[in-house]
Amino acid sequence: MAEERHLEALRRAQERAEELQQQLEAIKGARRENLVQQETPSKKSVEPFDGSLDPQAHLQAFQAQMYISEGDDRLSCKLFPGTLRGVAMQWMATLPPRTIQTFNDLAEVFTSQFAASKKKQLEVADLFDVKQGREESLKSYLARFNTAIVRVNDPDQKFFIKAFQKGLRVSPFSDSLALKRPSSMAEIRTRAEKHIE
Repeated sequence: MAEERHLEALRRAQERAEELQQQLEAIKGARRENLVQQETPSKKSVEPFDGSLDPQAHLQAFQAQMYISEGDDRLSCKLFPGTLRGVAMQWMATLPPRTIQTFNDLAEVFTSQFAASKKKQLEVADLFDVKQGREESLKSYLARFNTAIVRVNDPDQKFFIKAFQKGLRVSPFSDSLALKRPSSMAEIRTRAEKHIE
């Protein structure tokens, strides 16, 4: 009788051990699945930074990729150095150990270090210097102007419209803008589509 109870207890212990093993495997599988879901962003998605380009633009591209990949602060700190090349990588290697606690710390020292490479912001007045070339297409001029307005410190649609019109060559499109004044750059873009070859 004692032996039967002992065998029964062993059988139950064996079943419980198998049950726990299955639960453990399920947990490990879930962890593996979770790790697979949080894949690191591909290095191809962010252009390497060598110190000669705008550090703010590089940082924004990296942060956008991390956001898309649902990367956290620690992962950002680990992956960011992989986007650096040349002088930028050498600079990163000179940072004293444990001086960076968060990705914001890293971003701050990075942008400070490479501030000289930052693209100059434009003033609204600079837009009045953007002119359509004699042989330049409306499409090309509109693209150049759109690129310029993104760099303006203090965006104001009224000034954008005036600067665009002032830089536009005399053409059927400029005449149509003079007859019916646009209220935004979005309206100019929409109306320009009808005049672009």
